[in-house]
Amino acid sequence: MKLFQNLDKEALNELANIAKIKEYKKGDLLYSDREKIHTIYFVIEGVASLYKPNPDNTKKVVFLFGAGDVLNEVIIYENTTLLSCEFLAPTKLLEIDREDFVKVLEKSYLLAKGVIESLIYKNRVMSHQIKNTSNSITVDRQIALKLYKLARDFGIETDLGTEINFDLSITYLSEILGAKRETVSRQVKVLSELGLIKVVRKRFTIPNQNTLLDYFHGTYQN
Repeated sequence: MKLFQNLDKEALNELANIAKIKEYKKGDLLYSDREKIHTIYFVIEGVASLYKPNPDNTKKVVFLFGAGDVLNEVIIYENTTLLSCEFLAPTKLLEIDREDFVKVLEKSYLLAKGVIESLIYKNRVMSHQIKNTSNSITVDRQIALKLYKLARDFGIETDLGTEINFDLSITYLSEILGAKRETVSRQVKVLSELGLIKVVRKRFTIPNQNTLLDYFHGTYQN
């Protein structure tokens, strides 16, 4: 776990003694927005989506987390969730009771430092999301950047390029971007026709990540 990388043996042993492992299926809902929970979750493997439900039953996806990430350290300060969490692939979690975790936290400066850094990182990511979904960035470029980042974070290498290693529908991609599904569908088709991405049965493959990034920056030459 990223949060545990710099901890001493004593803190690691304490965490190991209070942690348990649980597996979830694709599509399982871990917790809902504004739900009171008493467990801190860490991803061992799989993909977790944190999102804000909209009144029209759509979602605004805020984070996608994978192996090594902590999902809800914010409950250390208040045990009410700010987002809902569901799984986009079979997922294995490390789970620690909130009160037990806090006891270890109070004795470990490095763990407390790691939690603060994690919260700062997530705040920075949200700030970048607001910037990158502004009206000044066209939807095709937003898609290019998001797929580049997903390939970087969740990609596996294949003969065709870097495949994003979970099913990603056009609908879900539109909820990640906060854009209309019809618009995202059209722009995905444009990127596919340019050869920048390949889409087969909800699986996105990026033949060349750097070329896709060039498209986002406006320096791509066909």
